[in-house]
Amino acid sequence: MLLGYGAKNCWCFKDWLDINLRLSGYVPEEISLGKEYSLVLGYEGANASGKTNALKVFAFITDFAKNSFSYPTDSPILFDSFFNNGNSSEFYVEFTDANEVEYRYEAILYEDYVEKETLVLIKSTTEEILFERNNNDIVENKLYNNENKIIFRNNASFISTLHQYGIKEIETVYNFFDKNIINVTYRGLDDEISKHVPIISQMYFQDKEALNFTKNLIQKFDTGIVDITISYREDEKNNRIYFPIFFHENEQVKYRLGIDSESRGTEVLYIKLLFYYQNLKLGGVLILDEFDINLHPDILPHLINLFTDPKSNPNNAQMIFTSLNADILDILGKYRAYIFEKENGESFGYRLDEPDTNILRNDRKVSAPYRRHLLGGYPKIEA
Repeated sequence: MLLGYGAKNCWCFKDWLDINLRLSGYVPEEISLGKEYSLVLGYEGANASGKTNALKVFAFITDFAKNSFSYPTDSPILFDSFFNNGNSSEFYVEFTDANEVEYRYEAILYEDYVEKETLVLIKSTTEEILFERNNNDIVENKLYNNENKIIFRNNASFISTLHQYGIKEIETVYNFFDKNIINVTYRGLDDEISKHVPIISQMYFQDKEALNFTKNLIQKFDTGIVDITISYREDEKNNRIYFPIFFHENEQVKYRLGIDSESRGTEVLYIKLLFYYQNLKLGGVLILDEFDINLHPDILPHLINLFTDPKSNPNNAQMIFTSLNADILDILGKYRAYIFEKENGESFGYRLDEPDTNILRNDRKVSAPYRRHLLGGYPKIEA
């Protein structure tokens, strides 16, 4: 379970970005759902305010912790410092594993080497360092048997490294990062539909439950589609190329259409609903940049409800997303929404319950004061 994360001197964040998913006892039951953490979190703000970069911070931490051992030995660590100033950047993520044991992972990184990494076990009243690494030297190790001869690399995290060496004591930590599904990369939103369709279609072909999940929701959203099947053709090397067929009905006659004949919204749903299905099943964190793009506003509450309804989310999966739709704030309320702003090239974000103001109340819409420029983060467009 993700509890919070942050970074300093990273992308457009010169000072600390702190994202907090914890909920206090003052949060209304209909928002907290009886939990001490949020299952959904939305980022709102003007274009170029830092929303996507806030997602990229968590995407980077996940990729570095999970995959960096597979990087080429001479490759850089894929993040940017603030205006590429060359100074070290700091990162952290707080989370619980499958047994509800709480950890904090911290890293101080340059773009070509690890300066420091720390894994902290968080207890109710104390914190204990389980593992600490300075450069490639181990400073503290209460995590695994020191007799294991581990070779650490400049550009690889110890989490990814220990996983590759088969150190079982790191697996609960590694599994937290392994369950996350993310549509944003170092270069930003990964939104090339034509690239994803064959891969997504093959996964639907192999998982009928996933296909039914997507089909039922697309039909629910009144797209005029009565059925979806997956077919394939073979290329010159006898490799299967999978693709969807969408069925529409007119005067009791069914007509077949390819995905290129469907609306952009249907294309987006076909791709992204697989991510929703997988994440709800895994109980991980779904990171979606522009989750509302090309979708009718009335669809969005249903997508959020997939995570807030215990029936569809028995594994407490979480979703963090960016949006340019102010009405989303009314669904999220002040405890589950972050506003992002940029001044002099520097971005900052704050959860809407952080400012000391009487503007926001639990029984009032958030979108109205936001549109009146009373909460920050609204675009200032000159006439």
